[in-house]
Amino acid sequence: MLVRRARREDYPVFAAIEAEHPGYPAWGVNGFEAEENNRNSVTLAAECDGRVAGFINFWMLRPQVQLNTLAVGRAFLRRGAATALIGKLAEYAAKSLCREIDLEVNEHNAAAIALYSARGFVAVGRRPKFYDDKDDAVLMRKTLPGKDI
Repeated sequence: MLVRRARREDYPVFAAIEAEHPGYPAWGVNGFEAEENNRNSVTLAAECDGRVAGFINFWMLRPQVQLNTLAVGRAFLRRGAATALIGKLAEYAAKSLCREIDLEVNEHNAAAIALYSARGFVAVGRRPKFYDDKDDAVLMRKTLPGKDI
């Protein structure tokens, strides 16, 4: 699995991946384009067999990283794309001397919660009715080892 910086030509593929997951808080092409103007934003693509398998976007807000969105195309589920993307996120965080990675996930997204938990994230709180004013967001955090900043 190759993880690389996203390119503009990836954005329609990202939008198509979002559409494969009903209820996913989709950004669409415009959302990814808007992130290009945010100096703290990093968007990465995972490639498998030369095809975009998934994406991740996060903000480097030293000493924290905020994971904003992560999705994998249905054809690539359970092939390591999400794990590779989270691993690259952790590399960026460590190189930038960030100590925490924060995210929020829909309380009903058991697969994502399991993925994050297996990668060392723990639940640290909730945001009631965060998604469409009905589903709670589970706040999760991973603390990274490292020297004091």
